[in-house]
Amino acid sequence: MQLNHISIPTSVRESAQFVYEHSQRVSINDNVLKDLVVLIEKRLAAGIDTVETAFGTTNSLEKDCNIVFFETACNFYFWAQDDTERWKIDYDGEMTGGWYGLAAAFKRALASGRPMYDARYMANLTMNEASEVFIGTHNIQIPLLERRVGNIIEAARFLNEKHDGSCYEFLRSCNFSAPRIAKAITHELASYRDGAWYKDTWIWILKRAQILPSDLAQLSANYPDFQITDLDDLTIFADYRLPQVLRHYGALTYSDELAARIDNRQIIPSGSPEEIEIRAATLIACNRLQALRPDMKLSNIDLGLWLLSQDNREEGDIADMKPHHLTPGYFY
Repeated sequence: MQLNHISIPTSVRESAQFVYEHSQRVSINDNVLKDLVVLIEKRLAAGIDTVETAFGTTNSLEKDCNIVFFETACNFYFWAQDDTERWKIDYDGEMTGGWYGLAAAFKRALASGRPMYDARYMANLTMNEASEVFIGTHNIQIPLLERRVGNIIEAARFLNEKHDGSCYEFLRSCNFSAPRIAKAITHELASYRDGAWYKDTWIWILKRAQILPSDLAQLSANYPDFQITDLDDLTIFADYRLPQVLRHYGALTYSDELAARIDNRQIIPSGSPEEIEIRAATLIACNRLQALRPDMKLSNIDLGLWLLSQDNREEGDIADMKPHHLTPGYFY
């Protein structure tokens, strides 16, 4: 791992290319990419959720930046391995899980009087407090609660010690540049160092480090003068859902052994060759999708695929979508 030589997006793209050239378990089917681009365009044209749905607002830019900063620190791993009920939040009469559930948990905590935007409060967040913040329906607790609390405390202490408790000041120190934000947060916080060794080469993926500036950029809908620049220099955000939907539409093909393990909901260990090959192929496939539509930003390709994965999982065209790979961890 060489932190001093990280470059966004070069480090991630070169890592993905190296892995894909040596991949033994995952391949890309270029023949279906043209049709998939059309599906992505149609899904984006159908509209997306408002910023208020995904990103709660306090009517204060600095507070909202801090909230997104802390949400990103614990934005990972929402699935259940076995047949037990998945973690969900019931807030304002709406049942939601995953990322939307996380946002709802923050909203619920804010409504109850917890200052989830205050770095001093978050730096001292206890397990008991966090348990109350993230408890789901039927008393199901969010997975890896202790890890999330650790990430939040790490992030809050960083803001307190170096940026007077303000994410906005951190962004200012990066000149509001998306790749500089991603690089800086990877340097500063160990929980963002999303990568692994593959064939004696260190591979960077950096999903949460890159999604941080992307999510912060959404706040410009509420604060038009606030802009995160150079967003086009980010890669897509290699998580569970993107390879799942790419596989569903035939863009990714897994070896028989890997397909069987995923379909039987067996764990794919974090940092294993299988996991790194899945995520690297996802990055390469999305780059090839963009090559077919140079006017379409990678961020929109990412969003379109993610929305396709979310739409009516029990209905319609993706009702038969196979499981996503299961990798316990805190990178995505």
